[in-house]
Amino acid sequence: MANANEDKEFSRDAVPLDQRRGFFSLLVVVLGLVFVVTSMQVGGIIGNGLPFNEAIGAVVLSSVILTVLGAFMGVIGAKTGLTFGLLTRYSFGEFGTWIPVAIVAVTTIGWFSIDAFLIGASTNSLFASIPVWPIVVISGVGMTLTALYGIGWMTKLSNLAVPLIALFAIISIVYSFVSVGGIEGFQAIVPASPITFSQGVSLGVGSYAVGAIMFTPDILRFAKSKGSAIYIMTIAMMIGNTFVVLFGTIGALATGEYDIANILRLQGLLAPAFLVLVLNIWSTAQGCVYTGSLSLSSKIGSVKREHIVVAFGVVGIILALLGFYDHFGNYINFLASLVPTLAGVLISDYFVKYRAGYGDVATVRFAPVDVTGFAAWLAGILVYYYLPLGMPAVTGVVASFLVRTVLVMASKKQGVHA
Repeated sequence: MANANEDKEFSRDAVPLDQRRGFFSLLVVVLGLVFVVTSMQVGGIIGNGLPFNEAIGAVVLSSVILTVLGAFMGVIGAKTGLTFGLLTRYSFGEFGTWIPVAIVAVTTIGWFSIDAFLIGASTNSLFASIPVWPIVVISGVGMTLTALYGIGWMTKLSNLAVPLIALFAIISIVYSFVSVGGIEGFQAIVPASPITFSQGVSLGVGSYAVGAIMFTPDILRFAKSKGSAIYIMTIAMMIGNTFVVLFGTIGALATGEYDIANILRLQGLLAPAFLVLVLNIWSTAQGCVYTGSLSLSSKIGSVKREHIVVAFGVVGIILALLGFYDHFGNYINFLASLVPTLAGVLISDYFVKYRAGYGDVATVRFAPVDVTGFAAWLAGILVYYYLPLGMPAVTGVVASFLVRTVLVMASKKQGVHA
């Protein structure tokens, strides 16, 4: 029997229509996840790697890709009322779903550890006498505790964090333009660590691939309509995500730094923005724990969600202390190949295999392993790495979508009992 908190979060069944939430409350939660310091860091890497005009183009194009993926996942979440973890059961089978669920767990713990480290590093940048590690532990424990309270607390924290970080971002961007002499000054800057335009787009997609694909159903299953989900993701990605990544991009071009704490420090903004920065990181980190715990809870029915949340926090803190942040760039590239291609399978299922409806997750007879789901996912990953036609971040998703669609139609196994 699920406890009251689990009933409220609907971690193992669909969100009833009478429990759906309003447009603006969900938009604020999604924006709270989008306004993430790690996306600012990625923006910094893009800014240090591409000329100004190309950097802007890469950021905008990556946001377009994330908008499309996020809108599809939002529609699926609103239509079914199911978490990402439960949705993967329909695409990969009763036991096969363990693999995507494990990936959700690993990726969200990874994000949590990076966020915990960033709070410690930002504190150390402002107060050099305070070591990083005790702040990592304290912030990790705090973020774990607030994650226990679910989407209600996420809404309250996002209501406070989003407008404040947006204000300081605008101040930083204006300062950057003034310091380099406007657009012409930016265009004259030579990239310090050159990358290709395609790599810039992939970094931009990877910066929020986990959020757009894995977090989105977990939040927008509370949406009242598919249209509401589309509008929320369009605003969050095209306005929110673009703004956040460009904040890092422009700051990096102006200062030569990609670390957002160092950018704010060099601009003299770290001290007044410190608490806002911590609040912003906090709101995103608890979202990581929330969605990761929901996915595991969908498979581990005998363990309370609260216990899973605590385990997430402990592992995340340990990873932060072990220096997982040092592998940040590789981590982003890994997510850019693995996570969007996973979405291709789920999107295909929405339009093809389950176009007549998903059925009640409690009564559907799932195959132990859906081989075609894994074949499609693998095809997308292989195309991403070995057939990078155009934009790998796009072609990988298209490949997994097409392979899944063809295999399902060829097998004529469509519907919830297939």
